[in-house]
Amino acid sequence: MSDLENRGAAALDKLAEKKTRRKKNLRLVKPGGETFDPAGKRVIPHDPGKLPEILDKIGLALAEHCDNLFSYTGRLVRVYAAQESASGGVHRPRGALILHPVDGAHLTELATAAAVHERYDARSEGYKPCDCPRRVADAYLARGNWPELRPLAGFIEAPTITLDGRLIHEPGYDSETGLFLAFAAMPGWSPPPTKPTLADAMAALNTLLSLVREFPFVLEEDCVAVVAGIITGLLRRVLPAAPLLAVTAPTPGTGKTLIAETFAIIATGRRASVLSLGHDDAEAEKRLAGVLLAGDAVIALDNIERPLKGDLLCQVATQQFVRLRPLGASGMLSIPTHALMVATGNNLSIVGDLKRRVALIRMDAGEERPEQRTFTRDHLEDVFARRGELVRAALTIPLAYLAAGSPPVDGMHPLGGFEHWDRMVRRPLTWLGLLDPLKASDGLREQDPDLEGMRLLLSAWLDAFQDTPRTAADLVAAGMNVGEIETTKRQALHDALQLVCNEKPNARRLGYWLRRHKNRIVDGMQVKQAEGDGHAKVARWFVLNCG
Repeated sequence: MSDLENRGAAALDKLAEKKTRRKKNLRLVKPGGETFDPAGKRVIPHDPGKLPEILDKIGLALAEHCDNLFSYTGRLVRVYAAQESASGGVHRPRGALILHPVDGAHLTELATAAAVHERYDARSEGYKPCDCPRRVADAYLARGNWPELRPLAGFIEAPTITLDGRLIHEPGYDSETGLFLAFAAMPGWSPPPTKPTLADAMAALNTLLSLVREFPFVLEEDCVAVVAGIITGLLRRVLPAAPLLAVTAPTPGTGKTLIAETFAIIATGRRASVLSLGHDDAEAEKRLAGVLLAGDAVIALDNIERPLKGDLLCQVATQQFVRLRPLGASGMLSIPTHALMVATGNNLSIVGDLKRRVALIRMDAGEERPEQRTFTRDHLEDVFARRGELVRAALTIPLAYLAAGSPPVDGMHPLGGFEHWDRMVRRPLTWLGLLDPLKASDGLREQDPDLEGMRLLLSAWLDAFQDTPRTAADLVAAGMNVGEIETTKRQALHDALQLVCNEKPNARRLGYWLRRHKNRIVDGMQVKQAEGDGHAKVARWFVLNCG
């Protein structure tokens, strides 16, 4: 090829390159003056004095190009699959989904990828591309309200149904509930009928009962509570409140953890995130707050060796949101409590107000070494293999109850604080002829040491003084000193005071106890404060026989 031809070819190549650059630099201007590049990304010029407009455009760009960015409890978050980890008292299996908060540095990256950012260059007398400035990303985060982004109520890893019976089973974001459905194909899954019949519900129930038939439950109601737990795990994200599930047995190796893992595998496709409560209530609440902020779907409080109690646990069971302060932050956040809580322990002790917020599951193999029992199948492998079938069965039962018009169940009283759980889980099971899944929990009331102390003290008090008002100091003196009352009555009062005052009876401790139990009725007896006569400086108390 001659030199002239070479120069001609080079000129043509240069011309083609110039045309390509022009094509790449094309801008599409839409009505309203908004500019987009050929790939559909917004072009955002960072001009001085235009910060509010820039922030608005960044919000729109993030909404258009960041599918995994949500507004959640006053923060921006993304949903991530975690690596297997064990730290801070929490062990998460590989692949567990958690919420990761987006900070300024991370948002700078996301905003840069979501739009074309430009800054005016005086030398070239034109705009040149740039990264989204960090100060702009921080300003966008500081807004605290991002209506252009999708609000996230939580993520789910299995199909679920809403409180009105609508099935959510298509992967992706559900705008009506704010739930993000993220799950892979499940063997055996097929959508249940829109309006299942009673026969459909009975067949579904038999499927779930067959899954746990080899576990050594104490009574039938314990098995029913497991079925209730399976359904609760799938519906927990849409339920404002649900009882904590407590699995107890007298001997290690009975299968308590297997039950907790069953709930988790059906709901999420993997084992549960395990939370260690630590040695005191303060540490337990810090750890529990951490997993709630991370959005874990199923939280297992495994092998608990101390009494289970605490204000935060009570709030998680009955409140739709709790106010928490994240570590390193100065402000409080309202965090959803829609995680399935499962506690396991040997002879589990549940005390205080948590008793009425628990669905108890009791097991007893009646053997010294129950872990040496043989089974016809590997339970967890069976759950993994049949997960789709089990999810379908669990959703069919409440759908059938709703399709039947949610008929009332004779003899069943509503459960205060858990009205939606009562309608979606508890009543559908009793409608099918099963026992109340909360029946086993009734025994918790009788095992409560606080209730036992109250019963003993009021009975001894009433026996010794009838309804004559007494001060706390009078009671302590009568119970600790010889005289005033008969020996047998004094001994009964002494033992009761030892119990309610933690073996250190004094007027101050007893006064606190009386104020905390004022007007409460137990076994037909009630602590009442006597009306003052205008002269007495110390409160006087009496026991009213309401029976």
